[in-house]
Order: sequence, then structure tokens, then C-alpha cells
Amino acid sequence: MDNTQDFTTALFKAVDEKIQWYDSQELPKLLDEYRNYHSVIKNITTSLIKKGIVQADPYKHDKKITDIIIPDESSFSESDRALVLGTRLSEYESILDFLCNYFKFSVYNLTVDRIKKLVQLNNYFQWNSMVATSPKQNTRSLAECFTSIRMGSDPLSISMLNDSISYSNKSIIKINSILKGLTEFQKEVYKVEVRKNIFEHPEFSKENIGSSPENLRHLIKKHFTAVMGKKPFYTELIDEIIKEDYGADKEYRQKTLLAKFTIQQTSTEKKEVEVNTKEMIMEAVRSLGGVSTQLEQIIPKIDENQKLLESEHNSIWDKFYLLLRKAFNLSERPVEYKLQVFEPQTQTKHAEIIEYHKFLGDLLKRDKTYASISVRKSPGYMKFESMTESAILEYISTQLVECNNMMLLLSAVDDFFKTAVKIENRSKVKGIKMELNAMKNTLVKTNQRKAEYTALRDEQEQMKKLGISNV
Repeated sequence: MDNTQDFTTALFKAVDEKIQWYDSQELPKLLDEYRNYHSVIKNITTSLIKKGIVQADPYKHDKKITDIIIPDESSFSESDRALVLGTRLSEYESILDFLCNYFKFSVYNLTVDRIKKLVQLNNYFQWNSMVATSPKQNTRSLAECFTSIRMGSDPLSISMLNDSISYSNKSIIKINSILKGLTEFQKEVYKVEVRKNIFEHPEFSKENIGSSPENLRHLIKKHFTAVMGKKPFYTELIDEIIKEDYGADKEYRQKTLLAKFTIQQTSTEKKEVEVNTKEMIMEAVRSLGGVSTQLEQIIPKIDENQKLLESEHNSIWDKFYLLLRKAFNLSERPVEYKLQVFEPQTQTKHAEIIEYHKFLGDLLKRDKTYASISVRKSPGYMKFESMTESAILEYISTQLVECNNMMLLLSAVDDFFKTAVKIENRSKVKGIKMELNAMKNTLVKTNQRKAEYTALRDEQEQMKKLGISNV
């Protein structure tokens, strides 16, 4: 470079372009990889809970994740493994859910400290060494859980487990590779901020410092806190700036530095990117399958509430009528409840009578169906993969309507039990509002996946009509 000013101008431009590249291309890839990894972790957790190997976290929906945190890694006794590991897996999955749906993936938001936390989170389980002799107890305990599955007679579960471990390991390698490159780039962003904020500050003057690096370092440190705020003073990076601007080999350093920011252009020829629309609509299927998690928590609660209510009608006459029905082999009378169902769209209520055991049976059937489509390679999931996209879309649309109606009924059932039992028993009624809110979020995500798919298909159809695309 001819002089320091030319180098500085070129450096600022190169770094800005690299930031734009990260924000528009590399970090969206990172987010996609985290979403795929999250899906695998969610499936593993659900599978372990359903097999009774770990326990579901009863306080999962009470915990609010607002930043990157690392779940507990302290030791625990083997007798507590089911509860402790189940809780930690649940919290780990919730943090990944926060990353995938609420965290902003950008260069300025992914600070070095946050990257360190992400790497620590990524290595929470050692997927490349998932063995019962691992020095990390979380990994060791999880490996022991996996061993119990492998000792079973379900080849599908074993195959899915092996695929999940393999995919998790590969996914974490990709994620950490991107984060490693971003960490190195963040050092250069830091150096650029020093150049911009300190070197160009009106009170900063490099005159009369001579050729002494010590003098310049002292001058930078003098203004650092006032200009850079709470950012740490990294002596090593400050020394790099000094060498790049005033070192004997500064020209070589400057050229080498600028070369680091070169963005590889894939091709100048415009290529049509093929989007796997089948995979997009299958994402909606997997998302819908998540409703089973909430139903598994709701069904036991409302059944306990129903038994509590029925126990209040256990008088001598009730017992006498029960004996008569048994003596004459009469069928059980249906248990019917009159609900007040609130319609959000019209802001009105209407009465609806449900036959409780039929209603509960429908919930159990729906839970089983959704659970079968939440895991890749399960028979239920593979059945959908063999269907046409239009058939899958129609199913998703129908289920979203039915699930919304189901939620209205469940909310009405919740309100009914809270008022139908005797006053002295109302503290025993188990509420389901938290689970309903979680179910609502799951359905919103499913609808978003469906809308993204529909929008893309509509766009492709329009392009096809115009003769622009061959999709």
C-alpha cells in the first residue's frame, strides 16, 4: 500500500463486505445447522422420555430462556439419573429452541464471549465419544441410556439412535468450524473498531510518538476506556495494529491481512437454485408432531381432574345404582359435561356438551398419531414421505383446524373443572394453561412452515406460467 491511509480505507471496506457476507450467507447456514441439530436433540429427548429411560422436566414451561446459558454439569448419583439427565436434556433442548427462534445471528450480536458460550454449549455432550467411560458425567450417563436401548429388541429405535448420534457429531463439527472462523474474524472487527473509534477520535494524536511501539500502545491505552467503554483491552491485538501500521514489515502484513477478507465468488454465471419443497412441507409435519409433547402432559392432568370430580359423586345412592347396573349387566352411563367454549374470533361463548371418555379417547389417538410423525425414519413419518406434497399439505391444513378446535375445547375443559369441583377441592385441580400456550406456539411454528411452503409453491407456479422457470 502507498500509505497508511490507503490501507485503512481498503481495510474498512473489506471488513464491511466480510460482515455483510457473514450476515447474509454464512450465519444463515449456521442457523440452519442449529435448527437441524435442535430437531435431532428434541427427537432423542422425546424418545428417551417415552421409553421411560429419563423423566420429563415438570418445570420445563416455567423456565424462560433469554440468553445463551450452559445447563448444569455438576455430578449426580446414578439413582437420580432419570430425573437429573431428563431435566438437563430438556433445558439443553430449550436453549437450542431459543437459539433457533429468538436469537439474532449477526456478526455484532455474536460477540467473542457469546461464541465461547456457544462452543461450550456445543460440547455439552461429547457426540464424538459417546461412551460409558467418558470423563464427563452428562455424556457418560447419556451413553448408558443409549446402551439400554441397544440392548432392546427394537431395531428401528437402535437404527434411529445410531443415526442421531452420527448426525449430531457431524453437525457440531460444522457448527464449531463456522464459529472458529467467526472468532478469528471478530478479532479483526475489534481492531477495526479501535482504528475507527480511537485513531479517528479528535483528542487522539499520533504526533511526536516517534517510532516507539510502546509510546503508541500507551497512547491507545490512555484513551481506550473513555472511547471503547467496557470492551476489554487486548494487548496482543493492539500490538498487531501497531505492527500493521508502523512495523518494519508493515507492507507485507497489510497485504496479508487484506487477503484474509477475500470472499470467494462461487460463480459469475447465474444458476437456478433448486429448493427441496418436499423437505419444506415435511418440516411442517415434524413441527406438528411436537403437539404430542404437550398432549402427553395435558391428558394425565385432565384425567386426574375428572376422577377428582367424579369422586365427589360417590354417595350411598351412587354406589347402589352402580351395583344395580352390574347386577343387570347394564352399560355404564356416559359421562357428559356441558362446557362454555370461548370463540376468540367472535369474542363470544357457546355451550357444547362432550362425552368425556370419547373426548379423552380422541386425545389419546391424536397423541399417538402425532408422536409417530415427530421422528425421522419412524413408520408414521416414512408413510408421509411416500405421499404427494399436495396430500401432505391438505393433511397439515386439516390438522391445524382440528388442533385449534381441540385447544378451544381443552381450554373450556380446564375452566370447567376449576369451577365444577367443590370449593374445598379446587386447590387440587391441575391447570393446563402453560401446556396450552406451548401447544399454541407449536401450531404457530407449524403454520409458518406451511405458509413458507405455500408461498414458494405459488411463486414457482407463477414463474412456470411466465415461462421463466422449469420447476
